[in-house]
Amino acid sequence: MKRKPITTAAIALIFALASAYGGNSSAQDRSKPAAAKIERISIATGAIGGIYNVLGGGMAKLLREKLGGIDVTAETTNASVDNVRLVGTKQADIGFSTSIAVVQGTKGEGPFKGVKYPVAGLANIYPQFLWAVTLESSGINNLADLRGKRVSTSNPGSGSELDALNLMAAVGIKVGEIKRERLPPQQAAEALKDRRIDALLHTAGQKQPAWEDIANSPGATIKFLNTAVAVGGLERDWGKGVYFPLTLPKGIYKGQSADVPMAAGGNCWFIRPDLPEDLVYQITKILVENLDELAKVHSEAKNIKPETAPNTPVALHPGAARYFKERGLLK
Repeated sequence: MKRKPITTAAIALIFALASAYGGNSSAQDRSKPAAAKIERISIATGAIGGIYNVLGGGMAKLLREKLGGIDVTAETTNASVDNVRLVGTKQADIGFSTSIAVVQGTKGEGPFKGVKYPVAGLANIYPQFLWAVTLESSGINNLADLRGKRVSTSNPGSGSELDALNLMAAVGIKVGEIKRERLPPQQAAEALKDRRIDALLHTAGQKQPAWEDIANSPGATIKFLNTAVAVGGLERDWGKGVYFPLTLPKGIYKGQSADVPMAAGGNCWFIRPDLPEDLVYQITKILVENLDELAKVHSEAKNIKPETAPNTPVALHPGAARYFKERGLLK
């Protein structure tokens, strides 16, 4: 029998069928979009000289050295509220924040009203006191006595201002019931020393140079109010774990002869939820297993404990959760 020659159309059909049924697997692989390689990580920190900023610089250096091939930088920002917005809009990758700012940011409440910012937990870090600072001569003995007084609620848009407003609300004090100032802590301390304000509210760690300045000023005896009385109201408003009681040991400041029961709030590292799980696992591992190196950058890192690190105010990123589960720190 005489064979018919194979036409060009037939050849084209053969190749088309082969391709359709996997005969050209390399072409199929090329048609899949390749995962974008992470070349840069940005850490949103805080104001120059603040704990977030200093510790963030140390984190950036550590991650740069350990991750390899990724440029990690620490960015100066307006801290908590700013950081939630930056990470939630992918303008930064990792952020520092107070716990309450992260909670409000993901819910679209408070300063984020109407806009929800998606972020994931990386690690719970160190606690901060909710300070109510005054002078012995002020006649202010408790939080209720702040009504009618000149009170600084910290700098506008800061996590400290959020905490100050939440603290007052927890004990039933309305903003309109105080003569409000909105000063950064150092300026507020100067105003308190000069008697231009009667008290200040601020969120910060145990040892504060501004408070030491007040305590060491001639003719001024510093006084710290019991803010632990507000914890019940804070838990009512924000749930358990965002705020908690913590004691300021006696003798931390000149003239402070007794322990002071305080309310405290957490700080956390948080991260973009869309970052690859393996990368976030490595980031978590590097940070948690090198806390001694971070403590050399800022002593507050000594208060970051691996056993409490998984207790973030929002759900952990799967990569972070995987690390903590492997360490037996998370069920």
